[in-house]
Amino acid sequence: MKLVIIAAVSTDGVIGIGKDIPWRIPEDFKHFRETTMGNMLLVGATTFQTLPPKAHEGREFIILNSGERFPLTGVPYYQFSDFDTVMSLLNHENVSLDKVFVIGGSSIYHLLIDHCDEAIITWVNTSFDDLTNAFMFPVEKLKSDFMDMNYMDWQKSKTGMEYKIIKYKRKSGS
Repeated sequence: MKLVIIAAVSTDGVIGIGKDIPWRIPEDFKHFRETTMGNMLLVGATTFQTLPPKAHEGREFIILNSGERFPLTGVPYYQFSDFDTVMSLLNHENVSLDKVFVIGGSSIYHLLIDHCDEAIITWVNTSFDDLTNAFMFPVEKLKSDFMDMNYMDWQKSKTGMEYKIIKYKRKSGS
């Protein structure tokens, strides 16, 4: 089983400001949907609660939730408060998952990047002057422990934002 990070990240490492994604790139939403459809997604509780209902379709969720459990209906999910329990279950011999996608938020990316085999990053060609309420991706860890597997020029979204999708693989020995 492979753990794969998937994220949209600004050039200065921002993945969110407050509870919002500070850009709209429909092409990235489509890419996320197509890439993760039919798979298990690992997510933090706060990020899970901000997902639109459409993001729940065709996926199952493992929610890392250190706080109070919340009831959900209509969504296949599992809630855990302990990271080690999640990793033990995912690596159990009776679990036959090919991939599990790590979809955030910031604390989940920081917690799991050392356990991930691959990363799929949509780089967003923007940066922010005020990082007061910003949530950050562990960019330095990505750059030191992973190597890019493809090259893409900046693409222009129909919203005018520039983006590129880069796939990464963990360096051997990292």
